[in-house]
Amino acid sequence: MNRRLAAAAMVALIATVLIGIVAYQPAAETQANNGPAGSGGSTAGRNLALALLRDVIEKGDEVSFRATQTIILWYPTGSSACITNVVHRAPNLTRTEYLPSATATSGYRVVISDGDSTWHYEPSLGVVFHMPGTAPDRARHQKPPGTGPGAVSAAGGSAFSLIERNYAVSLVSTESLAGRRAHVIKLKPVNPGNPSRRIWVDTEFPFILRTEKYRPNGFMSSLSFYNYIEFVPEIDDDTFRLQVPPGVAIVTLPDAGGLVSLEELQKKAGFTVPVPRFVPTGYILEGGTLTQRGDVQVAHIRFTDGLGTISFFIAPPLSGAGRRPGGLSIADQFDTVSLGRQVSLDGTRGQLADYQDAKLLRWLKSGYEFTLIGEVDESLLLQMADSVELPQSPEPSKDPFGGSVIRFFYEFFWTGK
Repeated sequence: MNRRLAAAAMVALIATVLIGIVAYQPAAETQANNGPAGSGGSTAGRNLALALLRDVIEKGDEVSFRATQTIILWYPTGSSACITNVVHRAPNLTRTEYLPSATATSGYRVVISDGDSTWHYEPSLGVVFHMPGTAPDRARHQKPPGTGPGAVSAAGGSAFSLIERNYAVSLVSTESLAGRRAHVIKLKPVNPGNPSRRIWVDTEFPFILRTEKYRPNGFMSSLSFYNYIEFVPEIDDDTFRLQVPPGVAIVTLPDAGGLVSLEELQKKAGFTVPVPRFVPTGYILEGGTLTQRGDVQVAHIRFTDGLGTISFFIAPPLSGAGRRPGGLSIADQFDTVSLGRQVSLDGTRGQLADYQDAKLLRWLKSGYEFTLIGEVDESLLLQMADSVELPQSPEPSKDPFGGSVIRFFYEFFWTGK
């Protein structure tokens, strides 16, 4: 009981502090968190930072813990924050409870990864979203440092080499956080137009205690940190079983499967999959997925520089009377993206929208519907869009691809932030 009372008191205190924090736009990276002069530039400091980063990527999912985490997001139209209780048992069981507060954009909800699937219970909607094949294990769905519980990478075994190639990694300082000591590591992009990060890595475990993410213009876009954390060797199985209340509907979202090569994706797809000729410097093609929804196939291609990702969705033209509407409204099916603004592209117009620290660009051309989503500068997304080559005779499809984009937005925004 004492632990519960202490946890409740901590949440109340955090919520009070957050009301003040989210009210301002943080300063640019160059004006914040400066470490000791010269500490990040030394060869020894860089080598230590790289070694810590490698451990986080390769061993972070081996750490079990209970924690309270705060997440704050700043975006062009405002800010939001949430407090979560997180329980993780190595290597792939995680329970996250999002707690209601004055600064949260939604009420209480629970997300559980049980090793095979992800279950998301939304009490306000009276529904459980079930996504097979989305458990954050080593083989698939890994995320870059600072976006998951403790550790993880965007490109499997090649993530470290990509980060080392595309980011200047340096050791800034050593600080105390949540009752623990942590090394502060800065990751500055070598190539312009990409976000930068600072991460606080525990000195005892390969675990990230705090992450600051900065937009390409240098201003902070998000902050996440653990207010309280306890590393524990054993956690009961029942913690990772979702008890679905009576009368609550279970909605199973389509399983896109794991990433495959572009060549394999082209063979499996029932239509030609156009790809951009231009890809931002440092990014490689990570792979793609094909989602089947009824008679419709939708391709999703993902690029990465080891830390950041760019997603490209392709839906083929519709057949018969089923024409796509003129309005650009796919992304707001979950009410997550503002209407944005119109932009000029090669031979057509598109819609560019902001969502938190990401940009979304959507356009229609020759019956195809394209969507680019990434945290890079908008000029890079526009260049990618202009470089997409269309087939001479696009094959028609029968239905829009809302289900696939809904799935992506769920994974990218609801469970990844």
